[in-house]
Amino acid sequence: MKKLFFLLACVAMSVLSFGQDNQLVWANGHLLYGTPIESIDSLTYDEMQDIDTLHLLLPRTLIKVVHDTVVKTEVVHDTLIQTQVVHDTVYIETECGKDTPSAGIGTFSVSADKQVTFSKGNLQYHPANDEWRFAPSQLDYIGEANSNCSSTYNGWLDLFGWSTSATNFGVSTSEDSNDYSGSFIDWGTNQIGNDAPNTWRTLSSEEWNYLINSRTNASSLKGIAQVNGVNGLILLPDNWICPTSVNFKSGFHSEPSVEAYGQYQTFTAEQWSKLESVGAVFLPAAGLRDGSNVGEVQRGGDYSSTTATYGGRKSCLSFLAHEVCTTHNLGYFGQSVRLVKDL
Repeated sequence: MKKLFFLLACVAMSVLSFGQDNQLVWANGHLLYGTPIESIDSLTYDEMQDIDTLHLLLPRTLIKVVHDTVVKTEVVHDTLIQTQVVHDTVYIETECGKDTPSAGIGTFSVSADKQVTFSKGNLQYHPANDEWRFAPSQLDYIGEANSNCSSTYNGWLDLFGWSTSATNFGVSTSEDSNDYSGSFIDWGTNQIGNDAPNTWRTLSSEEWNYLINSRTNASSLKGIAQVNGVNGLILLPDNWICPTSVNFKSGFHSEPSVEAYGQYQTFTAEQWSKLESVGAVFLPAAGLRDGSNVGEVQRGGDYSSTTATYGGRKSCLSFLAHEVCTTHNLGYFGQSVRLVKDL
């Protein structure tokens, strides 16, 4: 007989953030416990294999797997912890993990054999400080202030042209496509916040397309919404479990207007917090920059890819209230950048 004890070191945070959706699954032992994790003090079980797989669905929570000493510590985002049962008692201790903007969220298939997690906010750059970061919130976008784009601007930007060595990662207002020539350089090669260079990367056009059109249940895992007053596109993770007291409606409005997002569905900040806690991604309709002119703010969003097409055009994910697709824009158009991390 063996026992599994849960030491909930941050019960208040775990209960408020995750509620009834936290479940324990012993996959190889074929035992499913649907009881909310905060109500479990201990479990006993028989005939368990020496090695088993523990799925602990606690997004953005620090997990410590302990035998006699700590053998594994990591931030978990709807991923699984694998642990070998080498003693009669295995302790799983959960604590408040750092909910930092660079923490990934959800698990998303971008090809038949590749999954990623998204950064927790659009990419931002401060030219005067030469500093890259992710937006403090998934809902945040810069908007009209991107018209100040220059190499010396003392503020944050988040709409970037095609990234090449000639353009300093697209921080340019030139409207000459020749000024954006050369091979693509990924924004993820920069240090972003405290994350080392090459921690994050940009999706290709093929990966964006697979995400929105080809992964299992793709049509039911995307939809427009207005979240706490911000228009945008919601993408749900592969293994989506809807939180209690929140109803998500996949799909799009029939009209491509600013008002259509809120007419289709709205979420309060509290409701969005529940969606986000189970891995939802929000891409704000942050608009588009043409030289120093910024337009389409809150009407649509264009998110860069690594893929060049033809005639100085570059592929991107583009959405309005009535549709989402992969298309292409001229390389000098400033677009949003949302990076991912391979799993």
